[in-house]
Amino acid sequence: MEHRTAALLFERGRAALREKRLKYARQLFRNALKACGPDDRQPLRAAIHIEIGRVARDLGDNESATSHYRTAAELYRGLDDRINLAHAIRHVADILRGMGRTEEAEPFILEAIAIYRVQQPLPELHLANALRVAALLKEQVQSDTDALPLWQEASELYRAVEVDAGVAESRAHLAATLGAQASQR
Repeated sequence: MEHRTAALLFERGRAALREKRLKYARQLFRNALKACGPDDRQPLRAAIHIEIGRVARDLGDNESATSHYRTAAELYRGLDDRINLAHAIRHVADILRGMGRTEEAEPFILEAIAIYRVQQPLPELHLANALRVAALLKEQVQSDTDALPLWQEASELYRAVEVDAGVAESRAHLAATLGAQASQR
């Protein structure tokens, strides 16, 4: 019974998210987490932590978001769910990057990229998103030369999955970096 209640609250929270009712969604997800009951509901617990993390991030609470994504990552590690683990740690890396905690973020994004690269079939969009975060990290620490191949690969992957915004962002960063390098010569 508890599991059904938790699952129902989880679905209601997702519906509230779609309706952009973030605070209500957060409360529903918190209630779902409480209703999860025993630890044998790890996949649901992990999914709930992901959603609470997403809402916290959208509400500007990056510390809480990071905590929830980290908790989800640890649950996914225990479940040996590599794709969802990579998703969770990619978000940890991106949030930490946004907070200026680049050294702390780097191992997370490198692990996510490594996980995505060995998946079959290759999760192109997920890998592109992870490469984007890695490239932004490199730029943030003034390592534009190291960011170039990451942007190039991300651009190719975004083009392959027809995500025009990703292609445009990648190209803009490539142009800016190449332009800066040309002016330094």
